[in-house]
Amino acid sequence: MTTDQYGQGVNIAELLDAPNAEVLAGNIVNGVLARSILVFASVAEQSATMTGPAAPVEGMHCYLKDTKRLYQYHGSVWRQVSSLTQQGSVNMSWSNANQATVNVTFPFAYSSAPNVFTNIATGTGSVSRWSSRAYNITATGFTVLLYAPDPAVLSTGAAVPVQWFASLN
Repeated sequence: MTTDQYGQGVNIAELLDAPNAEVLAGNIVNGVLARSILVFASVAEQSATMTGPAAPVEGMHCYLKDTKRLYQYHGSVWRQVSSLTQQGSVNMSWSNANQATVNVTFPFAYSSAPNVFTNIATGTGSVSRWSSRAYNITATGFTVLLYAPDPAVLSTGAAVPVQWFASLN
């Protein structure tokens, strides 16, 4: 047998090899899968599956459904490649106030509280100098707080867009 032209070690049958469809298919499938992103329900399933001839080799990637993260094998340990991020926006309205809040629920829950960043997506009108921040951050959501630079000045806002970005490393 010879190997692929890209030097990846995928075995390819030659014309003079004895015909064996099982070996041919196995070489192709195993060669391609070892270089693909493997998907497992959890690290327990990954560990139980990747033993013996299916043991991980440096450079392999896998995705774990329970953590929703991508990992790469570095010869002796799996290291996280991706962070889990979500983003969105919410429109906020208030009347005659110096601050406003709204609760946001993440589209899907994190395993723990992520870092959350907010941005008022307009620079006009009464909120042009206002600030925003996230607080009460949990694995399922957070609260957006908009506040005026001068607490003595009250204003009204209607459908003010606030963008948010959440990331869990």
